Amino acid sequence: MSAKVNPIDITNELLWQSRFGDSAKVAYDALDNLEKAEKTKYPKGIAYANLTIAAANFYQSKNDVALKHLSESFHWFENNKTEPGYVRTLLLKGNIFESFGEYEKTLKLWLEAYNASLELIERESEGEACNQLGLIYYRLSNYSKSLEFFEKGLKIREKLGDENGAASSLNRIGMVMRQMRRYEDSLEYYFRSLGIREKNRQNSAIPWTLLGIASTFEDEKKYTEALEYFEQGMKGSDKRCTLQCIMGSGRVYSKLGNPDKAQERLEESLLMARELGAMSLVAEAYSGLATHFESTGDASNALKFHKLYYKTRESVQSDEAQNKLRNIEVAHAVEKSEQDKEIYRLRNVELKEAYDIIEENNKEITASINYASRIQRAMLPEPEEIKGLRNKYFILYKPKDIVSGDFYWFNRSGSKLIAVAGDCTGHGVPGALMSMLGISFLEEIVNYRGITESGKILDELRKEVRQALRQKGRKQEAKDGMDISLCVIDKSKKTVQFSGAYNNLYIIRNNELMEYHADRMPIAIFDMEDSGFKTNNIEISDRDILYMFSDGYADQFGGPNNKKYKYACLKTFLLSIHRLPMQKQHQKLDEEFLSWKGNNPQIDDVLIVGLKV
Repeated sequence: MSAKVNPIDITNELLWQSRFGDSAKVAYDALDNLEKAEKTKYPKGIAYANLTIAAANFYQSKNDVALKHLSESFHWFENNKTEPGYVRTLLLKGNIFESFGEYEKTLKLWLEAYNASLELIERESEGEACNQLGLIYYRLSNYSKSLEFFEKGLKIREKLGDENGAASSLNRIGMVMRQMRRYEDSLEYYFRSLGIREKNRQNSAIPWTLLGIASTFEDEKKYTEALEYFEQGMKGSDKRCTLQCIMGSGRVYSKLGNPDKAQERLEESLLMARELGAMSLVAEAYSGLATHFESTGDASNALKFHKLYYKTRESVQSDEAQNKLRNIEVAHAVEKSEQDKEIYRLRNVELKEAYDIIEENNKEITASINYASRIQRAMLPEPEEIKGLRNKYFILYKPKDIVSGDFYWFNRSGSKLIAVAGDCTGHGVPGALMSMLGISFLEEIVNYRGITESGKILDELRKEVRQALRQKGRKQEAKDGMDISLCVIDKSKKTVQFSGAYNNLYIIRNNELMEYHADRMPIAIFDMEDSGFKTNNIEISDRDILYMFSDGYADQFGGPNNKKYKYACLKTFLLSIHRLPMQKQHQKLDEEFLSWKGNNPQIDDVLIVGLKV
């Protein structure tokens, strides 16, 4: 004989499954169910009703109400961890902290949810936990770990026959592949997701997949294909997605040499962003228009929209900062009772002694790393060693940790100046060790072997790195190495040789930014390395400015939407400051980085080298 099911449980589950729909109605109905559970003094029903109310309020951006109800439900679930609701509370709490930008706390909660989901009989929660873990690792730019969890979630959802969930996982894998520049793989997953969503008529989700496909084609500079999918994505009912597709089509029309259509679309996206009250997207539209008018030579309008962009962005950042502070204060108040219990537990003598030992060990480790930092900085060239440049250069060098995986190097050989900006695998101590290897090898290649052709220098450097790291091309071996831009400047001949491993070179001349592309291979083991690094021979003019960089600046999360800064924004900013003295450019770049980053953690080492010919 089957156990009797409480109607309150059935209603709670139905409301939970409907939480992505009309969230205001779900919250109202869940409050009604909460009253019924409280009248009958039914603790399980009270806990699940509070959980659904919390979720429905979160989807309405009412985080203070969400946290209040979540805290009330969490106490019961902590004592009933075999309930699916326990995993749901951890995931939802992680969602809320993720929206605050509290990624470390989010990761802890979602890992706890994942481990708890493994103990449950039903695996739907495990698939959702994998999806959320993949997302937080994506936010932290740990793409390999993000991919691991998205793929694990995909397998679970496919095994459960959850096609809609699988489509979501496929879409997110495509998103990660795009960030990893694996464009062919990205498109494969996006199109698989699109096929499922079209078959199941997921009309609200289809446009977001089309936007991902279009953006990937845009990154590949396949502008005709990008335009096709931006146009399709514009037909959806989600106004934010439609807006981003319109804006993307404007950018692409500009690249395809159709300035009238580009301006029309960008102005349409600006109007729509204003109507939605989405000020972060208003700022993005201003930026797009500024870039458009720069490309058409309309300096007056370019300046106008640059000013509007910076003004709007500052306003959005101020609002975001206030909201974030308020949210964190609310979260702190809600969690205070749990924290008080934890503080009391930590006061026992044994733990105090353990923490004292850990603190002492940390001091010793930090002292060792500080000493390593002094060694690393000693290997980097001092300003007086960069002879002949005087005030014609700047170096923005911002390690994420005490030591850095980014490095720069200068050397003179006859009339030639060799300048390098390098970005080693990882940051912190591993990256620093790799950077010191790179500097030592460059000294050997240029000063002792006399090699001064840019492509051949990188070929030799790759051989040395492979040999030092014993890279043989085996399947499971580490692919550690470095990305580099290298210039050989000969002022007497007015030429620059440029070679790069993933990292491009920018040259600004007569208010125009020219981009020279690096080879798409690293200084490490690589499948197609027999081709060798290309030497680009470039004629230079007086007052040309060269910019070399790692990816740390462009990849920094921040701004009104907590997104990456990106190279397009870096190009625009460099164009706006390139007439300033070099040290003033250094100052402006530093201020811009700190303003964009805000309260977010720095995610990677940062290096930008500027050289005026």
